Amino acid sequence: MWRRKIGIAMMVFFLPVNAPLFILTTQSLGWNIDQPDWLIGLSFLILFCAGGVLAFMPRISIFRLFQSGDQP
Repeated sequence: MWRRKIGIAMMVFFLPVNAPLFILTTQSLGWNIDQPDWLIGLSFLILFCAGGVLAFMPRISIFRLFQSGDQP
């Protein structure tokens, strides 16, 4: 249940549309981010996709992956 909530929160926060807003906010606060804009946008996209994986993938147990092959 916590995975789904964190995943949805990540998807809302790291929407690719929010990347320019993040850049403008950090510039207005006086923080200097020496990364190019496309890298920040790409990192927002990757974190958005990671949130989607957390939110919508079924829970898979690592121990079940290495059990005997009798059951799928």
